[in-house]
Amino acid sequence: MTSMSLLGYHVRLAVRSLRRDPGVALVMWLSLALGNSVWALAAAEQLRFDGRDVSLSPTLHQVEVLRPRDANAVFEDGAAGNPYLAPVAIHARTMHTYAEGQALASSGVPARQSTGIRAEVVVRGPEGGAEARVARFTNAAFFGMFDRTFAAGGPWAARDDAGGTGVVVLGFATGRKLFPRGDGVGRAVTIEGRRYHVVGVLADYQPLNAPWQLLIWGGFEDALFLPLGDFDPLGAWPEEPIYRTPPDGLDRAALLRSDALFVMSWVDLPTPAHVEAYRSDLDRRLGPGRYVLRSLDQWRRAFPMPATQLSFFSFLAVVVLVGGVFTLARFLLTKGLTRAPELGVYRALGAPRAAIFARTWVEGMLLATPAALLGPLFQLPTAFAFNHLVKFVDMPLELSRLGVLVGALVPLGAAAIGTLYPAWRLSRTRPTRYLGMG
Repeated sequence: MTSMSLLGYHVRLAVRSLRRDPGVALVMWLSLALGNSVWALAAAEQLRFDGRDVSLSPTLHQVEVLRPRDANAVFEDGAAGNPYLAPVAIHARTMHTYAEGQALASSGVPARQSTGIRAEVVVRGPEGGAEARVARFTNAAFFGMFDRTFAAGGPWAARDDAGGTGVVVLGFATGRKLFPRGDGVGRAVTIEGRRYHVVGVLADYQPLNAPWQLLIWGGFEDALFLPLGDFDPLGAWPEEPIYRTPPDGLDRAALLRSDALFVMSWVDLPTPAHVEAYRSDLDRRLGPGRYVLRSLDQWRRAFPMPATQLSFFSFLAVVVLVGGVFTLARFLLTKGLTRAPELGVYRALGAPRAAIFARTWVEGMLLATPAALLGPLFQLPTAFAFNHLVKFVDMPLELSRLGVLVGALVPLGAAAIGTLYPAWRLSRTRPTRYLGMG
């Protein structure tokens, strides 16, 4: 008998076994599917947090400007003892003042560099209806440095970084909202009363935890991308600047003169010669010993992600998943032991241990496979409710291809492992014991 015919034989036996107790099998299947939906929801949330990953070059570098300990102590101490202050502490060490950002942006040493300022602007589409949206003022190099893919069009030219040319790139959600038919490229929008032409629309949401500027937990997607040179002409106000000391006024000019932190800068230094030349340039601009230049790997080690509610939710999802596998194993073992005489007859008639093992394992997988495959679908109502009721972020939970794979294959693999023990246990009992002779 071929291996395929043996598999079909064991599947038929397993189906017969499940048909004997259809009610129990249905309850077990539903419980597994609901448990798998919890795991699938946790996987979708994890992917929303940082799974929309971007390909980052290892030659990216970031500058931390060293400041007096007494002025920054609240952020450093908060990072160590208070998880709610940890995001502010990371921002305080990775962001720059407006003057520092200008000094870094004027360096001609890096092969590529990106300076970013998040600010809220009012945008009006072709159909009217003004809305406040978060814009990122940056350089054309940003899109290549952080691998932002385009659904249509592309980034503006480097010569447009100085501003005044009226070009804009739309984020994924904003592009769909303003131009539902996907025809945004080449059309115009109004931003703070000025006319801008759309040159590109991004192809996907950004990660909730964007690597170019950590949002940590909560926040809104970069809805618009504008040339850095348009930041001053539009009179945009930076989003949530971190004030180190009180400014000398309440107007925008006083903010830009102050030591408030709201500028994010990245540079690409592809060779050791670039690194040394940039260090020399920083010595001249910032002063020797007043900064730390970190590569991407060093930056990630220096600023690890603080714990969030997602960690606890993921832990609960793992507990539910393991509990489901344990329940499945107990179900198979209990069912097999209650039918010991029947298995004993099979063994006495010459059925090998491998046949008992295969039949039990296949029976478990017949329950686990549809439950694992439907788990991601079962989490859709929860995701729908979250996306429509929870508004502290605008990057939704999605049923992506990767989410379906992770949400289905992990429970399936766990079930395949969990059913090994009852299959092994039932296959190892001697026939005489099954028949009541030992």
